[in-house]
Amino acid sequence: MKKLNIRIVLIQLLGMIFFVNGIMQLRFYTVADEIFFAKNHFHYQKLEHWTRFFPTKEESFNFWPNVYIWIFYGLSFGILIISYLNWKNKLSALNTILVAIVMYVLLRLKFFRREVISHFFNPFRTLFSNDFAIQCLIEGAAFTLIGVLILYISISPSLFNSEETLIQN
Repeated sequence: MKKLNIRIVLIQLLGMIFFVNGIMQLRFYTVADEIFFAKNHFHYQKLEHWTRFFPTKEESFNFWPNVYIWIFYGLSFGILIISYLNWKNKLSALNTILVAIVMYVLLRLKFFRREVISHFFNPFRTLFSNDFAIQCLIEGAAFTLIGVLILYISISPSLFNSEETLIQN
């Protein structure tokens, strides 16, 4: 088993950020109408408009928690992917633990709920469509694929060897 490799941890962390943000955007795609309504018409809509999107009072209170639970699902699935990749390539379990801890801190700081990464790529998603649902679909699919690709690249053998090791051999 190899030792902790900070370079791999940083690359896996970047991949996880894209992966989790992509999963969250795909979830936004499934509830785009409700999100658009809740964000834009929250304060001045009549009750009959609310019942179209949220038939019961409990659904309106549970809407955002049900959306944001997908951040946790993406985080859990991403940690499983990293664990498998690190185990398959005989990398240290400390890599996985460190990525999980940093991702948990980002989760607690509401990094994903504030859509920090999405704001940087907003011109990219508006380039393809003006519809919020299509924008979420494009960004979610792109970020999820980029995240998986970065996670797969993170186990590249060229990252395991430092330049010093290559020079000595």
